[in-house]
This record gives sequence, structure tokens and C-alpha cells, in this order.
Amino acid sequence: MNNNRLTDIIELLRKDTGINNAIDAVEQLSLLLLIKYLDKAASIELLNEKHVDSSPRLFGELGDFTKDDSVIDFYTLRERLSQIAFNFTFSESELSHSVFSRHNWEKIENILEQIPFRIRSNKILYLVVHRLEELDLLENIEVDFDYLLLNMVKDSGSSGAYYSPRPLIKAMVNVLNPEPLTTVYDPAMGTGGAFVEVKKHTRDESSFNGLKYVGNDLSPFAHLIGTLNLLLNDIDISGVSISDSLLDRHDQKYEFVISGLPFGKASELSKYEYDYHGYSGSLEAMFLKHTMDKLAKGGRAAIIIPDGILFGSAAHLDELKRQLLTQFNLHTVLSLPKGTLAPYSGVKVSVLFFDNTVSEKDIWFYELRTDKPLSKLNSITNSDFEDFTSLYERREVSEHSCLISKEALLKDKTLNLSFSLPKTEAGLKFDKQEMLASLKSEQLSLVTSIENHFDYMSLNLECKYIHQVKLKDICKFRSGDKLNKSEVTDSGEFPVYGGNGVIGFNVEPNRRGESIVIGKVGAHCGNIHFSTQPYWLTSNAMSLELLDTARVYLPYLAHVLKSLELNNLATGTAQKFLSINRLYEVEVSLPSLEKQRELSDWFTSIEESKSKIQSLLADFSQNLGTISTESINEKALKG
Repeated sequence: MNNNRLTDIIELLRKDTGINNAIDAVEQLSLLLLIKYLDKAASIELLNEKHVDSSPRLFGELGDFTKDDSVIDFYTLRERLSQIAFNFTFSESELSHSVFSRHNWEKIENILEQIPFRIRSNKILYLVVHRLEELDLLENIEVDFDYLLLNMVKDSGSSGAYYSPRPLIKAMVNVLNPEPLTTVYDPAMGTGGAFVEVKKHTRDESSFNGLKYVGNDLSPFAHLIGTLNLLLNDIDISGVSISDSLLDRHDQKYEFVISGLPFGKASELSKYEYDYHGYSGSLEAMFLKHTMDKLAKGGRAAIIIPDGILFGSAAHLDELKRQLLTQFNLHTVLSLPKGTLAPYSGVKVSVLFFDNTVSEKDIWFYELRTDKPLSKLNSITNSDFEDFTSLYERREVSEHSCLISKEALLKDKTLNLSFSLPKTEAGLKFDKQEMLASLKSEQLSLVTSIENHFDYMSLNLECKYIHQVKLKDICKFRSGDKLNKSEVTDSGEFPVYGGNGVIGFNVEPNRRGESIVIGKVGAHCGNIHFSTQPYWLTSNAMSLELLDTARVYLPYLAHVLKSLELNNLATGTAQKFLSINRLYEVEVSLPSLEKQRELSDWFTSIEESKSKIQSLLADFSQNLGTISTESINEKALKG
């Protein structure tokens, strides 16, 4: 497997001054992997046509950029790509690989036009290229790429907008059971994970099952990742595009729709366009209506939605729910535990399963539970869905499931689809030995994590500090802007930062790039947060932005400022306040840029290790309390 090599390449890319965060690194690696894929596809075409092309190999020529001190010219590389494609598109009907068809090549060129080439260092590009040359794209690279995407989501929660948990998507596909010679549609395809799971699910049915894949996404980054992911999994990309599904003017309908819907508020500008196309309300409501509009007669859908849709009482939500209950067959609601989408969002979500057929009388409701709370460190797994998938076809009533009468729901004016299991007499189901074994296992994990933490702390990193600098010489501070509480939502694309970190979401950002957030008033004076994505900054905080990224590595500076306890610089009695002028006079030590990166990675490892220990301790403490209480109850109730 290549996952360690891909991870190593990501770490190498993050040392480049043009790469600001994990998303940038994955974006640039994906761009180069796409080029390598095209190079491999071209060589296969030449082999099939039994002749040798007179032009040099594309990927090998990328090394030419590193042979002198000239500026890296990505546009020259694009020209070479276009020439190779031009040679093939003349004989499109004879191509064995669809990526070089005229239609698909236009999609590739669109990606290359929209994704910037960020790598600045010729040396780093040279090393990355040579490591990529060692990879074999035919040796399960698609598995390793998915592993890379998962790590990206853990590194940068915002990227979870493009990536739904694979165990969840797999369970949805398994019960939806797409059939050969049909079309699967995902209006918010992100990384293309739903299509990959459909391909895996149907690959044993026949050598050619005739499935077609249609998907859209607004984000150029998601379109790059999704396109590459489909190509690596040998899925035709002719049906995917970078576009807004809500503005689709075609009347095409699809037999299967599977998607994790985007949620939050639409921008003011987009609202007018959406309204013209018959959509209104929140993003999730508009996308749910869109999936209903696009589902063919007899078609089946599985859609991840935030629970707000289920219990919301707005007129447009009531109308959607009434249609699901009467004009469609909403037959299953899968309630997922809070934290399923962590770290992207803490919003609780459910999955709606509905068909475009005559409505049946009941809804099968299943409440999925996990042994431990879900979080960044404890994700949902395939085994968590085993009971659900085994009971799905039979719609069995169990301790986790029940049937809900649609007639009763329609009589209830609230149309509340946020169900709960009926209360039952709780029996004594306490297995002390099983719980003790679990506690002992947790104890071992805790001890191992503590030992690893001590190892991190014991590392002796040599460091020569070149000079002391004042913050005014390397950065600028900007105060945030006022934001009404009514504009802060529970979910959305852009986080809202106050002095105490993320307090909600907004439809637009007022900070575009990577920056440090510093609390400036009240109890949160001097609190440090670090954002790698666009966000809205409130008036209770200020942002720190570098004047020269070639001199200072921002994550390193964030770690240093955290250690300085800046709240001690605050003034005032009734309400503490941290002034920008006082911050400008703060001095920090700067080693070389390379050493800053090394130290920052070390600081991050220490913090992540500490967080893991704290999480394990909290779980251990909770379970210890549970076994103590249950042991007492066991004897008391029997006595």
C-alpha cells in the first residue's frame, strides 16, 4: 500500500511556503496525481495502438522545471497536457480510456484552469515528482487516496463539507441497492464517495453493469478531488461537473439519488437565483426539494439531512414533509448519534429513505446508538450499522426500532418527523464482566497514550534562535466586525469566531485566508485560536495576519503566542480589554523557517497527544462511574 508514501508527500508539500494548510497540500498532491494518471493513461493508449509517440512522456518532463533556477511555469505543463489530449481526441471512438474523449478532456482542462499551482520551491517540486514516479497507480492507490482524504478531514474540519463518513455511505448504498442499467445521482458529490461505494457494491453483479453516474459540486477543490477519486476507481467522469445543482435547467430524472446534503443559509445573491428556479428556505430544504424533483417514478433515494428539517415548523418545511408523506413513500428514517459528522459539524443528522411510489402506511424508525460518544478521535464504524442493515428489509421492531403511523402524523398539524423510541420497562441488562473487560482495555490504551506523550515530550530538538522580533515587525492586527445574533446559525459554510473560538456559522466570511484569532475583551482576553479557512470574525476578537510568509510560519507563531498568556497584557477593571498597540510590542524568538515548521509539528503532536489522553480519561471516568452505579443498583434491586 502507498498510504505512507502519500502521507510523506503531504508532509513534504506542507514545508513549501505556498502551502498554507492540509487542504492546500491535498489539493496540490491531487493535481500532480491527476497529471500522473493522465500520463499513465496516455502510455496505455499508445501501447494499445502498438506505436510509440514521438512526444516525450508528460510526467517525466515535469522534472525539467527543476533543472535550473527558473520560475516554475505550470502553464507550460498544461500546454503539454493539451497536446497529448489533442493527439488522442481525433480517434475518440477508438479510445480504450474515456479520459481523453473530447467531452471529458474539457472537464480536465476546466479543473486545470480553476485550480492554482501553489508550489513555490523547485526543490520541493523535484522531490515530490520523484516520489510520485515511484508510485504504481494500479496497486490500490484509490484506497490510499481515500485514507488521505480521511486524514485531511481530521486535520481540517472544514474539509468535512466534501466528505461523508464512509461507513455511513456504505450502509446507505447497501440498503438502497442500486441496480444495473440505471443512473445514480448525487447533487452535492464532494469527493465522489457515494459513487465509489456504489461501484464497489455492484462490481460483483456483472463485468459491465451499465450504471451511470451523475453528480455536481460548486467547489473547484471538491471537483478536483472528486474527479481524481472517480478516475482512480475506474469510474467514468462524463456525468460529473462543477456546477450548482439548484440551478440545473434540465428535466432529467434519476432512478437512484444518494447524497449528503449541504446545510446552512444561502448567500443573499444566490437566494434570488434559487427563488427564480422555485427554491426557497435553507440550503438543506432546497436540496431536499431538488432530490424529490429529480427522483424518477419508481426511483429510490437516501439523503443525509440535519435534524432541523424533521422538527422545523416553517411553512416550506411543512410542505416538503407533507409531500414526503403523501406524494412519495417515506418508508425509513435512520436517526444518527450526535458527532457522526465530527469534526466538520456537531449537528445531529438523520438519513431519509424514500421512494417515488405510492405511499405505505408506516415509517420504520431506527435509532442508531454507539458504545461511546462520537468525536474526531472516535468515528462511526461499519460495525455500528450491522444491526440496522440486517433489520432494514424486514422492518423489524426491536429495542432500537419501531413503526410510526403516517395517518397519525398527518393528523398532527406539527408534522414532526423527529421521532423517538417508545418508553419501555428497562430490564436489568448489566454485564459486569463485559464492562470490566472494557475498562481494562481502556486502561491499557490510556497507559500507552501517556507513555507516547512522555516520548513526545522527551524529544530533544536542537534549535538556534536567530533573533528576537516584535510582532509589529512581522504582522498586522485587525479587529473583527459586529454580527447580529440572528445572523449566527448552527451550521453552515463559514465558521464565526469570537474570543472563545467558534460560536456558530455565517453565510459569508470577513477573513479570507489563514490567520490567528485573539480574544480581546472580557474573560476570553488573550485566547488564541488558529483558522486555516475563510471565517467571520466578530468584534470581540482580532486577527493576526503575517506581513511576510517567507520569514514566519504562522502555525509556529500561534503555538508561541498560546504559551505567552497574553491575557496578562489586558487592562481595565469592570471589563478587561487587550489593545493592539500592546500586542505589537510583544517579542518572540524566530529560528529558521524550516526549524519553525519542525517545532510547530512537534507542538501540534504534543497538543493532540494531550487531547487524546484527556478524552480517554473522560471516557474512563464516565464508564468507571457507570459500573460503580450499576454494581450498587444490581445488588440493591435484587436485595
